[in-house]
Amino acid sequence: MVCAYCGGQFHPEDLTREHIVPTSRGGADSWMNCITACRSCNGRKGSRLVHEARMELLYLPYVPSLHEDMILRGRRILVDQMEFLLASVPSHSRLHG
Repeated sequence: MVCAYCGGQFHPEDLTREHIVPTSRGGADSWMNCITACRSCNGRKGSRLVHEARMELLYLPYVPSLHEDMILRGRRILVDQMEFLLASVPSHSRLHG
């Protein structure tokens, strides 16, 4: 998976859920306000807005499809179930990367 700030490739356990507009500053806890960020970038940004931290987003957040959401929630998915879910994920999804 990719950090939305530095573009580095990381294992999912090495990424954090980052609020673009921090919840401490009125940001919503929603798909459209959350991206993945490495721990270093998340710490660098802190509770500031992106422009205040002089950082840029490399991609915009989006609302996942139902099947993407099921995969992203990380529940126990059997191999044959995963094949079914991935077959239904849009071709432009980041899960195909």
